[in-house]
Parts: sequence; structure tokens; C-alpha cells
Amino acid sequence: MKVYGFVGSPRKQGNSDILVDRFLEGAAASQAETKKIFLDDLVINQCRGCYTSCMLQPGYRCAVFRDDMDMLMDGIAGGDLFIFASPLYCSCYSAIMARFFERLLPFWQVEAGDGEPGTPGAFHFLNNPARGKKAVIALVQDLKEPAVGKLALDIFEHNVAKTYMMDIVGRLQVTDVRSRGDILKKTAVLKDVFEMGKKLAAGK
Repeated sequence: MKVYGFVGSPRKQGNSDILVDRFLEGAAASQAETKKIFLDDLVINQCRGCYTSCMLQPGYRCAVFRDDMDMLMDGIAGGDLFIFASPLYCSCYSAIMARFFERLLPFWQVEAGDGEPGTPGAFHFLNNPARGKKAVIALVQDLKEPAVGKLALDIFEHNVAKTYMMDIVGRLQVTDVRSRGDILKKTAVLKDVFEMGKKLAAGK
């Protein structure tokens, strides 16, 4: 099994980064092949919004840019289990994660339909290489009240499950962590994250 961890934080060894490390360590304990992707290290150009150009061409490549998204989309197409983790910024996941999600749109492979533009009949769905793959979403926030991050988690889940058609098998929210490494104090949470990675990578 191939397991990928996507970190949407700009801080290395920050709380989102540590959470992903624990999940991947759990997956590795079940003999999975693991890889961490620190999105802020990569060249991911901003989506230009030419959606049909990407969606109507064969394969899953952006019609404008050749950057690190080619590698990332290949990884998702060939992977089995994914964790997407981000800090809570301005009531949502980070801009780093948002840019990544926007550039995944070439995964939608469609053909033109006979409906009016802007309606479901305007295209016919053909394929999506991410469809049905297992995914965990994780949000890390500084405020103690979980309700503060609920909207962000719901949007997170919608994009992964609805837009990219992945199977959400875990939803994590870690509250009351601020400074780099605060999550290390939450030993029970990190143990649960490890066990989740181990269990999911074992196919359980």
C-alpha cells in the first residue's frame, strides 16, 4: 500500500507537520510505503481558472503549467491512502492547501454535452483517477472550541469527498495548539493518530 501525507502548513515541524508524521509512522508500522509532501516546498502555480481546457483534454495535466503538480497528481493516481492536514487560517484551511486543491481540477475528465453552460448537462463525466481512494482530513487550530473549525472541516471534507470523489475514512480536529510543537503535549491524540494510520494502512 502507498500512503501519502500532504502538509498544508508553512511551518516545518509545526503541529500539522507533526500530525502527518505520526500518521505516516503508523502506516509504516503496517508495512506501507509512505511519503510526506510538504506543499510549501513545491512549485505550485496559482490556478488560472481555465477549467474546461483542463477537463476536456485527455489525461490529467494542467493546460497551462508544467510544475510540481504533475508529480503530485501522479502520486495521487498511483496511491492508495492519503492524509491532508492543514492549520486553521481565517476560518478555513490554509491558502497553500487551497491552491493545491484548485490545481487538482484536471483530475476531472469530461466530454462536452448538449446542455446549457453552467448546468450539469453541459458535460458528461468520464473519469477521475482519485475516485474511491481513501482519505483522511485533519485540521489543527489554536482555539479550544471545536465549533470554530467546523465550517473549515466541512469545506475540507466537501472538496475531498465531493469534488474529488475520495472516500473519507477519517476526520481529525486538534484544538488548543498554538506554538510550534504544542501538539507534542497531546500524547493521547498523537497515539490515536498513529493507530489510525496503522489500522487504515492495514486495510482495517
